Amino acid sequence: MLSAYAFVSHYIWSDLFHFHWGILDGHLCLFAQYGDYLYMPIPPILSENPCASTALSSGFAIMNRINKNKAVSRIENIDAAQTEAFISLGYDVKPGEGEYVYLREDLANLKGDPYKSKRAMCNHFIKNYRYSYEPFQTRFADDCIRLYEVWKKRKRETAIDAFSPALLEDASLAHRQAGRQYEALQLTGRVVRINNRVEGYLFGFKRRGDMFCILLEITNPDIRGLAQFIFREFCRERGMEGFRYINALGDSGLETLRRVKLSYRPSKIVPSYTACLP
Repeated sequence: MLSAYAFVSHYIWSDLFHFHWGILDGHLCLFAQYGDYLYMPIPPILSENPCASTALSSGFAIMNRINKNKAVSRIENIDAAQTEAFISLGYDVKPGEGEYVYLREDLANLKGDPYKSKRAMCNHFIKNYRYSYEPFQTRFADDCIRLYEVWKKRKRETAIDAFSPALLEDASLAHRQAGRQYEALQLTGRVVRINNRVEGYLFGFKRRGDMFCILLEITNPDIRGLAQFIFREFCRERGMEGFRYINALGDSGLETLRRVKLSYRPSKIVPSYTACLP
């Protein structure tokens, strides 16, 4: 269920990371390089065995040759089913960032008291704004970037730590890449326009037969109810009825984002793990 096993989840960060790949002992291995540091964002893509010790040892050998600080060498986004195999081979396995997975029908309907405030926000937006909700087109790409810059500035002003502003700056590259490579990456996108201005946008992709991943979502923070509206409107589209689950990805360790994602009552939080050398 983890989004990291999709190509697009890595490619949109290619302006920030240098990606390298190779076949090690019959397994596809992906490496991400940031400055002088190298790590593996996903485990080796395995053929038959639940874990291939030779591919793993080869991967760590490559990372350790590059990394001056060996503690940086790691494999991220390990599925829960693989953890025992990593542990049995002597690796230290620690919890990583989980992903919030919802039942699509819950998000589309927002039924019951737990979603009362979400419904109220949607109703406020519909009542107070004349808007258009429509598919993303490449001609909207520049408008989406302008909106992201407005959103980023607001978030920087309210940041309470040094980590958040850096994350916001890095993420702008991913948003630009998604807009530029929208068709090639086969993304699904929606925008909300008010007075012919893009005030909200959403990008996502099919993860597997019954799951859809929300990759990016930005709305004008001054427009009350827009964030709740675009999320609900997308999940209730007729074309989404074939999906049972919506994966809204992780929270990047940000407490405010964690609270928002929990408020939508996830069906499950899919765990991921990181492996390091002992």
